[in-house]
Amino acid sequence: MASRALVIAPGEYQPGSNVPGWPTIAASGRMYREVLAGDKLWGAEGCRVLGPDEAGTIDGVMRALEETAAETGPSDTLLVVYVGHGACWGDVPAGDQVHFSVGTSQDRAPWTWLNSWYVYRAMRKAAAGLKVLIADCCYSHRLGDLGLAEEEPKLPGVMGRQFEGTCVLSALGQDAALAGPLASAEGCPGLPAPFDQCTPFSGHLLNVLSRGIRDRKDQLTFGLLREAIKAEMEKCTAGHPQPRMVLRDAPDGTQIFTNRMAADQRVDPSLPTDLHGWIDWLRGDPDARIPYLLKDECTTADIVSTLCDRGDDDSLKLAEHIDIRANDAYRSPDTFARYFSRMERRAA
Repeated sequence: MASRALVIAPGEYQPGSNVPGWPTIAASGRMYREVLAGDKLWGAEGCRVLGPDEAGTIDGVMRALEETAAETGPSDTLLVVYVGHGACWGDVPAGDQVHFSVGTSQDRAPWTWLNSWYVYRAMRKAAAGLKVLIADCCYSHRLGDLGLAEEEPKLPGVMGRQFEGTCVLSALGQDAALAGPLASAEGCPGLPAPFDQCTPFSGHLLNVLSRGIRDRKDQLTFGLLREAIKAEMEKCTAGHPQPRMVLRDAPDGTQIFTNRMAADQRVDPSLPTDLHGWIDWLRGDPDARIPYLLKDECTTADIVSTLCDRGDDDSLKLAEHIDIRANDAYRSPDTFARYFSRMERRAA
């Protein structure tokens, strides 16, 4: 058993389909294979890119996905990458669900598009302990949590179960509701070759993976990856939409790719200067960054209290995680007293 990646990038469509083909889509698929092949966490054997025949039909895509999923075990990661057209129809059953195009898809013919629910179902049934979907398409901001929430209705014939962790990384973020649901497929001139030949989101993501980041860690975690892509796209003058990452059970510190930047080019992080900066920075890789915070018990107390005041699940989990580490680190009675008393004062 081993971690497996499946890349679905249909760049060609049948004549008369009125679905435009983009060379950037196929180029993105090829670059995912090249970049993952050079990553020791994946390797050439761990990545499968569908050719035009397999990516041409719903059956071809789903059979390939089922085969790839079956190759994974509980200690593995299943990564599915989709680059292509996305659509949503409000006047078809389950119209709120995102549909992915395949080579035989036709404009205004929803039944010729692949419902993302089937992709989700195949991924959920995989034995892999970590399941990751990267979606570079229009309407990708409407993709839901990959895990089955208890409050979600059970569809006929589908059994929900608990997963060790899932992640959905999409080209469009929540701001797409206002800015529009369309993701550009035109190559970004701000990217170096060959990534400028890819779609903008995949190009920036692949550029980060290929180059690595200046963090000391040898692996890229979800949190570090999210930070790096956000910084990459914010500094780009092309004005790209900001992506979205939704985690379910998988923590920010989960390792997913290799940090390929040379060790002698990495530096210690610049520490934040305010509470909100600390919180944003900690989310990137809590386990690696909490030790920097613990050097100041008063700031640690302020961060824990601020997170508790926010009250959302992610903030409360991070607050609990920091508090556990603080209780273990502050063995000196004086240090622990300062930490505990400051939290009490803030709570009062």
